[in-house]
Amino acid sequence: MDMSRILATSDVVFKYLFGAKSSTEILRAFINAVQRHAGMEEFTSLEIINPIGEREYYSAKPTIIDIKAKSPDGTVVNVEVQVRSQSEYGERSLYYWAHSYSEQIEEGDKYTKLMPVVSVSILNFNLFPDSISYHSTFQLRESSNPEVCLTDDCVMHYLELKKLPQDDRSDLADWLYALKHLDELEGPMIVLLKKNHSIQELADRYYRYEKDSEARMAYKARMKEQADNAQFLWDAQVKGLQEGREAGLAAGLAEGTAQGIAQGIAQGIAQGMDQGMAQGMAQGMAQGVAEGERNRSIQLAEKLLSRGMPLAEVLEITGLTVTDLPTRKPTN
Repeated sequence: MDMSRILATSDVVFKYLFGAKSSTEILRAFINAVQRHAGMEEFTSLEIINPIGEREYYSAKPTIIDIKAKSPDGTVVNVEVQVRSQSEYGERSLYYWAHSYSEQIEEGDKYTKLMPVVSVSILNFNLFPDSISYHSTFQLRESSNPEVCLTDDCVMHYLELKKLPQDDRSDLADWLYALKHLDELEGPMIVLLKKNHSIQELADRYYRYEKDSEARMAYKARMKEQADNAQFLWDAQVKGLQEGREAGLAAGLAEGTAQGIAQGIAQGIAQGMDQGMAQGMAQGMAQGVAEGERNRSIQLAEKLLSRGMPLAEVLEITGLTVTDLPTRKPTN
């Protein structure tokens, strides 16, 4: 960040340039350039609702809406400058518009009391695709018949400074160029100051701010605060990313271990059952064969004994013992 430059798009400087009662006509000229560029009705006069005192900008805190004004018929005009890129700025600006619109009435009031709210957002980043012009205006229109407007109460202007073309000669382009180059007293700026009296008044206010030592200190403090906040957010994102990676690794290891144990148990059970069945069948078959042979030996022994063969010879031939034979007395 170049701290030697005082940027007119900084919120503290912008509010000083456009937000004091003494700068009401400068604000009206700028808003009318925006309205005229969009083919909309201009304002004959404006009153700044949240003016900043000539010396308040030294300690002024950032506000949600930089400048809020009202026309004699009750139309509200919100002006905000945003330097840092915000992908959700569209939703944010719509929320602020809705808040300004809804706060006009209280419970029990008639909706006829609601007056239009015109929102003007000056952005030092691109919110919309490159194919969209630097000045885009949104209203509540029927998608298939854009000539049909639900209500004229919603008007939202977006001015993207980075898209400003060099060959645009409109009043609005002059204003936006001036906002970007007020610290330059050469070339195109000299031409603009001679061409547009209101821009000359804007430049005079800027030069007074630039020469005020207290104002420069307030500006530098604000820039440092924004830089610190940006660094804090960046550090938080980096830390969050690292913690997320570590947590993800730990969770992955835990889940992998659990799955491994479960799979191991399941495989162990399956293998155990297979092995148990095989061993059981083998043992059963062996036992069945042995039992069959024993039964045949007993049957043979009984036949031999029935034919009068001595017990000792029968036991020798069959390999049985006395306890294997049925409980009956042998015939000698």
